[in-house]
Amino acid sequence: MKHLNKLASLTLIALLLAPLASSSASLRWICSTGNEPWKEIAVAHVTEPVAATAALTLDATTAYQAMDGFGGCFNELGWEALTSLPTEKREAALKALFDPGGANFTLGRVPIGANDFSLGWYSLNETPSDFAMKDFSIERDRHELIPFIKAAMKYQPKLGIWGVPWCPPSWMTTSGRYRLGRMKQDVRTLAAYALYFSKYVQAWRAEGINLYAVHPQNEPIYNNNIYPQCAWSGAELNVFLRDYLLPQLKRDKVAVEVWMGTIVSGNLADYVDPVLGDPVTGPAIAGVGYQYGGQTAFQATHKKYPGKKLAQTETECYGGANTWGEAMGTFRHIIEDTVNSAGSYFFWNMVLDESSLSRWNWRQNSLLTVDRRAESVQYNPEFYSMKHFSAAVLPGARRIAVSGGPFKSVVAFQNPDGRKVLVFANETDKTAPVVIEAGKSKVQLDVPAKSMNTVLL
Repeated sequence: MKHLNKLASLTLIALLLAPLASSSASLRWICSTGNEPWKEIAVAHVTEPVAATAALTLDATTAYQAMDGFGGCFNELGWEALTSLPTEKREAALKALFDPGGANFTLGRVPIGANDFSLGWYSLNETPSDFAMKDFSIERDRHELIPFIKAAMKYQPKLGIWGVPWCPPSWMTTSGRYRLGRMKQDVRTLAAYALYFSKYVQAWRAEGINLYAVHPQNEPIYNNNIYPQCAWSGAELNVFLRDYLLPQLKRDKVAVEVWMGTIVSGNLADYVDPVLGDPVTGPAIAGVGYQYGGQTAFQATHKKYPGKKLAQTETECYGGANTWGEAMGTFRHIIEDTVNSAGSYFFWNMVLDESSLSRWNWRQNSLLTVDRRAESVQYNPEFYSMKHFSAAVLPGARRIAVSGGPFKSVVAFQNPDGRKVLVFANETDKTAPVVIEAGKSKVQLDVPAKSMNTVLL
């Protein structure tokens, strides 16, 4: 790797931490507990011998996947909550999520048409049998999703966005509805749907959005929940991608990454193998997006298809309680998934109002909660689960080897500028003493119980 130096292989227990502001050569440690999130703690230099079991060894000569970035999903209900705030409070919330001095989200996800946290059912063309897409329109997006993204881009101008539909236009499904159906498989419908995608990419880019990728279907295994959904088989998705979408994008000269996602099945034979195993489709697919149960397939996919990028496209949504224990679980999952070759990670709802409710009357967690009556913003525990990574691990960073130490959940990275970052959790009920050895100096960290930690060197 280009940025290796003589400090590449360091024996340390807690390596780099810090927001991404440049700092002196000293080690910085940021720790979050349920009572004190995002607290910088002074470190003590020690001279006594370090027990071998207490030291983490970081080896930057052993590098793994590149990191594309971190972010969340832009949903209509999130923008509705934010626009209930006075301007200065809304801007403060956006800055906390997207500014390089805040959580530094550099990527985002959007639904193509309605999803379960939209204001209601819709698609971008509800004119039945409009196979030529004459009535295709993103006018609805200009009122909610695009303003949300543009507001974020004030703090992250190069914000990268990818889109995925929860359901195609209702007339393209076997049920004629936004749920309980499968995608029709006749030639005219599939060709029209490919054109729908091509027009979507072109229309969003014309709005000044950096739409870098599309996925064909959110959770294609499901169609029986109360919110927008549509079922496909792996073989059906492969036919659509190979014979319709990829050729349409090529004809229209639309250069956009096409991913296989978003998948919740951990069995590669269900969706990934039919697509990536096809000699025509496979080479044209940029990566695979997994969420929920699909997390178990990260390493298997990397081993079988090592050239493909991997993304964790949606965290566990939980039920709106926004507890510290759930945040610790999310933090652990980010470590697990990046250790297993995921190069990007997306939270689900970035912002919800005080009800945490969807239009289909179910609650989920969010990074920020807006209390509309009090006109206030609460930063929930999972905001810090994400910020511990996104504020320090920059796009283009490489995951590097780390071993030893007392922690089960630990991962390390080297940023493009050569700085190294160590992220770890103390999931026990007791303070855990740890020592970092960096060159001739040794630094002791007394890591609080139930804590998230980032160390930056």
